Amino acid sequence: MATISVIMPLYNAAKYLREALESVLRQTYGDFELICVDDCSTDATRSILEKAAETDERIRILSNERHSGAAAARNRGLEHARGKYLLFLDGDDVFEEEMLEKAFEAMEKYQTDIVLFEYMHVPSAEIYEKKRVKRPEYFAKDYCRQPFTVKDFAPRDFPNWSSSPCDKMLRRQFIEDNRIRFQDLSCCNDVFFAKMAVFCAQKMIILDDDRVMVYARDHFEPSRISADRDPMCVYYAMEKLVQEMEERQMLCDLAGALFYILASILHAAVRDEKKEERKRTFYQFLHQEGVAKLISHGKAYYAGVDSYDRYILECFERYSYESGWFHTTETYFQFYLKRNGDTVCRWIEERLAEQKKLVLWGAGVYGKALLKYFDENAIRISAVVDQNTEKQGTDVCGYEIAGPGELWRRTDYVLTVSKKIEREIENMVRDAGITLVNIMTMLTEVELQA
Repeated sequence: MATISVIMPLYNAAKYLREALESVLRQTYGDFELICVDDCSTDATRSILEKAAETDERIRILSNERHSGAAAARNRGLEHARGKYLLFLDGDDVFEEEMLEKAFEAMEKYQTDIVLFEYMHVPSAEIYEKKRVKRPEYFAKDYCRQPFTVKDFAPRDFPNWSSSPCDKMLRRQFIEDNRIRFQDLSCCNDVFFAKMAVFCAQKMIILDDDRVMVYARDHFEPSRISADRDPMCVYYAMEKLVQEMEERQMLCDLAGALFYILASILHAAVRDEKKEERKRTFYQFLHQEGVAKLISHGKAYYAGVDSYDRYILECFERYSYESGWFHTTETYFQFYLKRNGDTVCRWIEERLAEQKKLVLWGAGVYGKALLKYFDENAIRISAVVDQNTEKQGTDVCGYEIAGPGELWRRTDYVLTVSKKIEREIENMVRDAGITLVNIMTMLTEVELQA
């Protein structure tokens, strides 16, 4: 019996199928079965599969009697899988040769329910260009060398909220024990599966390898993708997720993460919908009943959800479509700065009165927002630094951005506006004897203490 079951749903996939099959069959780890589910294709998909199966017995072909969609095809493949571990891959993508080997090694070493790895959408012309993902220094320590769960992180610090099943190796018994299946929708049918698996997992780890393992091909073949994606499918996926989590009594520990997902995904679904009439109809549904229905399932825990996520969800109920708020919404940082910025100003003014030198590290979107806020409140700090050499020497709110090299001799406090930057520079700042202050943390702690 094969150790790994690779499940590949296929519908009219002939154009790229040979490449996808080849990239699975040439994997450096060979103890796998490749379950190809032909969803009643009308092109050469079936003949390509049969020819490949003649030369490699690891290929198993399942054929649907009628076209049923990707969810049904994946679920059927799952029912026939015999491996200890599972992967769900698509028939138009290509895969790093060591993908199975490295993911298998991590699963065995850490005995996790899920191993996550790098996944990237690329144009078809770049499908064979090897890529790596830049990771900060702390990444491996936090996410790759000890197992974790969703509960171990604040929702915005969790490292992988992907809605794809293709960037994960999963333990099959874990999927069976938790009764997780793909949702029968015309699109977004993998969202519930991917999110529910992450929520249910007792142990996860990210592969300690920055190579992209799955290259998802971006193309516009009408027979391969839905060119007319219904945003209501996003809602149905969220509805099923919240209902399942309520029924399984998971909300006590996970309501914050769940409502973060609800707010961010629904907001993006409205904002990004291109067809005006469909956008309006979808918004009206959310405005009149959809969001209220989702909130009702987690009502007992809703008051403890992050204020920003409640703000987004309540905007759907409060404002009409014509307001267009979903295109001009405050960012997370701007929201908390507006609510609690006076606390930051008082703290800064106290330090300045003590003749302390304060330097802001980072001149990105949040950094610029903070400097603008300081300017509006007649606060002037010592300097702004950024490691990005393209930003150095440019002017932001009257500050010439400097490099960090000259920082240490004249600084008492380094200010940052994100957890990511804080983690990247904390050792450097501490070694220099400088106090590091995360303004974002200060703003949210005020909220928690209220």
